[in-house]
Amino acid sequence: MELLPLLGSALLLIGLVLYLARPLLLANAASTVAAQSGDVRPLYERKEQLLGAIVELELDREIGKIPAEDFQRNFAQLEAEALAVIAELDQLNGAGSDELERRIEAEVAALRQQGADPPGELAPDRQESDPAAEKALQHNFCANCGAPRRDGDRFCPQCGVALAETG
Repeated sequence: MELLPLLGSALLLIGLVLYLARPLLLANAASTVAAQSGDVRPLYERKEQLLGAIVELELDREIGKIPAEDFQRNFAQLEAEALAVIAELDQLNGAGSDELERRIEAEVAALRQQGADPPGELAPDRQESDPAAEKALQHNFCANCGAPRRDGDRFCPQCGVALAETG
């Protein structure tokens, strides 16, 4: 008779422990799955932490809270770790891949075929002595930053400089 309440209490205690430990067990499983699936959120968080620590370290140096030799050592350590995290993020995001470079080259080639060379850069088939072509080219781009402009723009969409009227 006394065994039944003891067994029930033990089962209730095991159930309670499993219920309370569930978030810890699921967090470990989720982090393992996230690491395997390429979830980059923890890397972005770590990158932000490291960059914040670098800024804080520089502030501490400026106000004299940390000696120069400690600053150099800590800065080098934080910088190396931040660069490693950034490199890992770049690798996961595909930056520096051949695909990205091919896309950029394709867009540049398309712009050159349209005759939309940035100011100061002439297509290989254009002569430098053609002032009419150079003038038309300058009207298609901002003289300050080289950003392309559309008809009717009065200000550069990139840098905000007032554009000369095209008329």
